[in-house]
Amino acid sequence: MRLALHPDDPPLSPLRGIGRVVRSLEAFERVFELQPSAANGMTMCQGNVTLMTDDLPAAIRRLGADGRIHFVHFRDVRGMPERFVETFVDDGPTDMAACIRAYRDAGVDAPLRTDHSPALTGDAWTVPGYPTLARLHAVGYVQGLLAATDPG
Repeated sequence: MRLALHPDDPPLSPLRGIGRVVRSLEAFERVFELQPSAANGMTMCQGNVTLMTDDLPAAIRRLGADGRIHFVHFRDVRGMPERFVETFVDDGPTDMAACIRAYRDAGVDAPLRTDHSPALTGDAWTVPGYPTLARLHAVGYVQGLLAATDPG
């Protein structure tokens, strides 16, 4: 069994009067130090971690090489923790191909799924935050990135 602790979303404390703990990469490192078991890991929610660092691929490489990335939420955001917006995976500030290369370089062996996106015109919002057409777009984009960054 592997545990995948999700970062606070957004990485702010307090939020609505409640103190929050996992809002920085240093907080994750502290969690891993407190319980060094290989089962103790994180959900690399790229949108949240992007708000914690200026170099997401470096964070992926470091945490991935340590075996701490157990699940990936592949998404992007624009803004600051206090005020951010979800972006399409191909329209945010993050170099998503560099992120895929970082997962590969670090040897991350974890499920990856697209997560949160804005809606396209006429899109169905069956599940809030997961519009159908935008999700299909994101899945196709990830498949393209995987093919484009395949080393062999």
